[in-house]
Amino acid sequence: MSAPCIPYSGAMVNVSFQGINEADGIVNLYAPVFIGIEYKIADSVDNYVEAFKKALPQGASPIFSCNCILNFLYSKLEGQVVEKMYGPVTFGEIAYQLVNQTLVYLEIKDE
Repeated sequence: MSAPCIPYSGAMVNVSFQGINEADGIVNLYAPVFIGIEYKIADSVDNYVEAFKKALPQGASPIFSCNCILNFLYSKLEGQVVEKMYGPVTFGEIAYQLVNQTLVYLEIKDE
């Protein structure tokens, strides 16, 4: 599924379509949009599940994670186990800022 995205602190961040009502010409999004920001439509992902699993950090040992509900839905993760990702599926919010399709995790390293 494609999604509008914006540059946010140097990273392209998804806003994500909630729904499109063509009859009324209304597009609903899962995250806020801002005047003066140019949004772009992201490329489609052919196999979201494989792309999601491939994007997970290799060699990481998280003790806790929070995964965005949209990743859960688009990846059809219900009933599946994502190895090493322990924690809730919730809204894509990081540090009080709503962004979509995020996965954050906590890893403690003894250095």
